[in-house]
Amino acid sequence: MRVGREFAAAGVINGKIYVIGGCLVDNWTRSTHWAEVFDPTIGTWAPVPSPVEIREKWMHGSAVIDKKMYAMADRGGVAFDPEDSSWGFVSTELDLGWRGRATVVDEILYCYDYLGKIRGFDAKEFIWRELKGLDASLPKFLCGATMANVGGKLYVVWEGRGGGNQIEVSCAEIEVCKDCFGDLWGSIVWSQVILVIPGGSSIIQCLAIEF
Repeated sequence: MRVGREFAAAGVINGKIYVIGGCLVDNWTRSTHWAEVFDPTIGTWAPVPSPVEIREKWMHGSAVIDKKMYAMADRGGVAFDPEDSSWGFVSTELDLGWRGRATVVDEILYCYDYLGKIRGFDAKEFIWRELKGLDASLPKFLCGATMANVGGKLYVVWEGRGGGNQIEVSCAEIEVCKDCFGDLWGSIVWSQVILVIPGGSSIIQCLAIEF
């Protein structure tokens, strides 16, 4: 990359890596390369032109939905469609409901909210829905919850108090689906403690990697 970044948004669309924001736009280089794309077939980075009114310094979340890049910033969020190189702001519904770390399964953006609920956002209908069917299956509140799409299933990872000065990291595999009424349903495949770590540690991010 031509620009160093912190708290940037990143995603893969059509085999190319897009990186957005995470830098203070205070000179020509950072302004020109506020957004960049990496093409692995030729091994080079290229700037992605962006209008000045959408540039934010830090990004606290990002996701790819239906081949479009969504990035949540300090004040609102931005959306980018590489098919026609168009930029815009995210909808008010998405902006108000996206809290914490998120992942996308079957074009639905899932995140864990402050009320202890997993919710999904349908970008085509511009609506949030609670993921039903999990009330008795998970703890009431999931500390440090993050999630990932692993093989088309929703994986949720969270922290819990272990013995002594230790933290237990738990994981749940959840099958998710949308019924004919548009409601989102989840069923636990399995849930267990997967790791014990020293106290003072915390989960920063959760990613799925294919080998």
